[in-house]
Amino acid sequence: MRETKCTIIQDVLPLYIDEVVSQDTKEMIEEHLLHCEKCQKEFESMRRELFIPAENKAPIFKKINKKWRNKKLKISIISVLATAFILFGVYAYVFGYETVIPYSKNLIKIEKQSDNKLVSHYYGKGYSGVHETFPFGLEIDGEKKIVSFIYYTKTIADSPSRNLSRNLINNENNEREYTSNLPESENVDAVYYAEFDIEKITAGKDSWDSILERAVLIWEK
Repeated sequence: MRETKCTIIQDVLPLYIDEVVSQDTKEMIEEHLLHCEKCQKEFESMRRELFIPAENKAPIFKKINKKWRNKKLKISIISVLATAFILFGVYAYVFGYETVIPYSKNLIKIEKQSDNKLVSHYYGKGYSGVHETFPFGLEIDGEKKIVSFIYYTKTIADSPSRNLSRNLINNENNEREYTSNLPESENVDAVYYAEFDIEKITAGKDSWDSILERAVLIWEK
């Protein structure tokens, strides 16, 4: 009989802890707990599991909310940074990644002016940059010549020149023409079109002789 009663008491203990039992049931449980050590232990165990002191609730929930807010803040910051990084990468690729414009005699022409200075004319839709060397001596076919190298680049955006020193001219055929003065070109013997990288040349990874082999002669005195 006692075992059965203990089973019944333990079944209704959660309701007793939540204070949702009738007065008669409450008195029955309390009387039983006074004499049953087993049910007392079960009661204490249940009360620890089901009961959170009121003074401890707020700090716990505040701690949970604070962690959640911090997590949301971190996710937001990471999302913003990731988006900014992607946009910057796309912008840099579209406007910053340059490729060499292949030479064409109808696209690029060198002209000597009355003051003996050389001017490069570019007749394309647009370009992002023009790279030129100062004149320097180079042995070509056993003869010492003063030469300059030049090449044009474009980006995916195919942006027009960013150099304000270059002029945009509308010629008679309404064809756009970009001009660029070659530096110190009064005594130049020849101008070659080829891509070059000064850093590679300085580091010994490339040479002017090698560049000359793949260059196109576009003007000669």
